[in-house]
Amino acid sequence: MTDIRAENSVASIASKFINNTSKNVFLTGKAGTGKTTFLKHIIKHTYKNAVIVAPTGIAAINAGGVTIHSLFQLPFGAFVPVRDANFEFNENIKINTPNTLFKGFQLNASKRKLLQELELLIIDEVSMLRSDLLDAIDTVLKSVRRKNHLPFGGVQVLFIGDLLQLPPVVKDDEWRYLKSYYKSAFFFDAQVLQQSKPLYIELDKIYRQADNTFISILNNLRSNHVTKQDIDKLNSYYKPDFKADVKEGYIHLTTHNNKADTLNRESLQKLEGKSFFFKAEITGDFNEYAYPVEENMELKNGAQIMFIKNDPTGAQRFFNGKIGTISNISDKIIEVSFNDGSKPVSIEKYEWQNIKYAINEATNEIEEKINGTYTHYPIKLAWAITVHKSQGLTFSKAIIDIGQAFAPGQVYVALSRLTSLDGLILSSPINTNSLNVDASITEYSNLKESDETLTNLFETESFLFFENYVVQCFNFSTMNNVLTTHIESYQKDEQKSSKQKHFNWAFELKKEVDIAKSISDKFLNQLKQIFQSKQPDYKEQLKIRVEAAKNHFAPILKQFSKTVLKQIENLKDEKKVKTYLEELAELDALFFKQLQLINKAEAMVKSATENSEFSKDKINTVEENKERVQELSTVNIKVKRERKSKSTKSNGEKKEKIDTKKITFDLYKEGKTIEQIAKERKMVTMTIEGHLAHYAGLGMVDLKQFVDEEKMKNIITVAKTLDTYLFGPIKQSLGDEYTYSEIRFAMAYYQNSKK
Repeated sequence: MTDIRAENSVASIASKFINNTSKNVFLTGKAGTGKTTFLKHIIKHTYKNAVIVAPTGIAAINAGGVTIHSLFQLPFGAFVPVRDANFEFNENIKINTPNTLFKGFQLNASKRKLLQELELLIIDEVSMLRSDLLDAIDTVLKSVRRKNHLPFGGVQVLFIGDLLQLPPVVKDDEWRYLKSYYKSAFFFDAQVLQQSKPLYIELDKIYRQADNTFISILNNLRSNHVTKQDIDKLNSYYKPDFKADVKEGYIHLTTHNNKADTLNRESLQKLEGKSFFFKAEITGDFNEYAYPVEENMELKNGAQIMFIKNDPTGAQRFFNGKIGTISNISDKIIEVSFNDGSKPVSIEKYEWQNIKYAINEATNEIEEKINGTYTHYPIKLAWAITVHKSQGLTFSKAIIDIGQAFAPGQVYVALSRLTSLDGLILSSPINTNSLNVDASITEYSNLKESDETLTNLFETESFLFFENYVVQCFNFSTMNNVLTTHIESYQKDEQKSSKQKHFNWAFELKKEVDIAKSISDKFLNQLKQIFQSKQPDYKEQLKIRVEAAKNHFAPILKQFSKTVLKQIENLKDEKKVKTYLEELAELDALFFKQLQLINKAEAMVKSATENSEFSKDKINTVEENKERVQELSTVNIKVKRERKSKSTKSNGEKKEKIDTKKITFDLYKEGKTIEQIAKERKMVTMTIEGHLAHYAGLGMVDLKQFVDEEKMKNIITVAKTLDTYLFGPIKQSLGDEYTYSEIRFAMAYYQNSKK
């Protein structure tokens, strides 16, 4: 992969804005300009804590991220950015407001910490992102990060996508409410972006096409400037009676799923010979709606297929969108031949990963955890494919049927899959009514910054970011304020709280921190003076002063951390100190985070002195993190919840444990209803439902008596999308049509099926 840092290109400028400023960026570009390559580059090199999200499950899997709804625990439905909005709701539509958004909103401590540590949010396939959904993201981030005055709570956002690809989907009933707040459904009309519009950066180097005539036509399609000559040129490839030989490698591009599916199915049936069936290997949790290829794949010798991944070996034997023909097949081998003279390829299975982001409690870094995998051959039958599913693919030959194109931009998307006009066959003439691009997109595209504007803006923004970042890394105010709050919490009598007898310990620690802060305050003034002077050698001065400051503060911060860890070690066997130990663990994490910031500042200043781009490989965190993990391993930071044993009598004699769920189950088998059992056992019906849901999950109670099949499927889909087992967020998403009882039984089945 080309390292875009080495190129004097728009991609290089965009990368610098991401790493060296806090500006939000919209990175777009025509088909084949390298948006996916840019995304991979950013994730590989940025030093910022970053996550990738996408509007749909399939888009998230392809981007190597998670869905927007699962990361931010957002309910389904439209979002109106007004707290006191009152509507007469239609039962078929769900409208959320900032108030209802947090009703049932439950983030566990780990996910809350993840959003607090987040520095860079990357949203891929942004053409599908709705403006109201982006405002919902903004609302969540402001709340969780407690920074209501900053867009997205201070998180930098990188939007990636082509606005002429899949548009956002909004129901007419939803738009009746949303149109009072949004100019359009496109992400750029979100209210959060009106006062802080992202930089509009467009990749302009086309890697897919080299034919200047074809490139000109595609550019005119994008900009609504199609000429009669363009239409005439395209329609010269109209050949309604064209019949492709299978050996020629043509693929049909059509606008509707049923057409593509029928063509593939009929073409496969026409082939003589035996069918071979291959089933995907699925581990862990992998949403069925995000399967990249069909779970049960039927293939035959002579079948035309298309690769949907690049060659993972790097040998470039095939690429995403390359067409081939199966030339040898058995239960254990699939060999594909090509008509371009390249050697046949024996396909190996590919593993797609459903990832989950988690915060590393030891290092404060956001990490990817594999939540599930989907392993299958990275191919699809390829006599036909829909225009929408062809996004991101490259074809050398295609028979395109876009006479019934129904969405603006579909003609452009279809044509831009091709590498040149030489491989184009039109089965229907161009419908000029489908050529118009949405006026909102055209208007927004006029905001694209010129290269000169970007260069000048970068000079200003990068300096401000550099100054602010380095200064904040040595600012001990947050650390000191948290410790001050901790000291003020020692208010109770020693007889009432075990924590109180450790006030003197905390007070001595606070005195040490006060000394460190007074020195850091003086150093902050020195830093500001160096930045403000802008002397020719100011970077060298910074390097000398920052290195000296790091050598001074690093041992002090490490000692603070050791002091807290020693206190935890001394107290971990005491009773009734769980909350206190958690407070101490948070103090320890705070000291370590300050140390991390100082290390980052040193690496950033060094990169600036060398005039090199600051990236994660410039920060030597391996040894620091290793030392940190070893320190924590000697102390049990995770405090076990104290529980009084209910199975032991006061005289120490063990009492036999009663299985209360089984009692309920036995009564149910006798034919009694939930209400009757609840009355007999003097329990609420919710408890009895919980008992029976347990047995329903085991398959010992007929689920259909409590929740119908369609509802159960919808409940499980929402649970997977939100990545939660909690009833509140699921109920919030589904609305009043679903009861907690139905959710309880459906989730019991879902959780047991996962086990």
